[in-house]
Amino acid sequence: MRRKSKIKLEHHLLKGILPVLEEIAEIEGVKKVIPGRIYASDSRGFEIKVVRETLTGLKLLAKSNGSVQEIFLVVDKADRERVSGKIERISEKWKKS
Repeated sequence: MRRKSKIKLEHHLLKGILPVLEEIAEIEGVKKVIPGRIYASDSRGFEIKVVRETLTGLKLLAKSNGSVQEIFLVVDKADRERVSGKIERISEKWKKS
């Protein structure tokens, strides 16, 4: 297992998603970014969104051109709403890129 800053690199990553994860890792309150498995999907374009809270933080789904990847964040309960809002803004910025 490798680690780049707060990002745990145990699984493969969606193509081009590392810069997005690095930006998410820099959000105040995000302690760890843990990418999960990649699955095939019918998605087009790029999107990353918060889908639910977990016991330790937030679960995100990243979609990019035919694939989807779960991303787990370790975030304190008090910071989750603010972090979710920042992720929405990051997603919008990267959609336009």
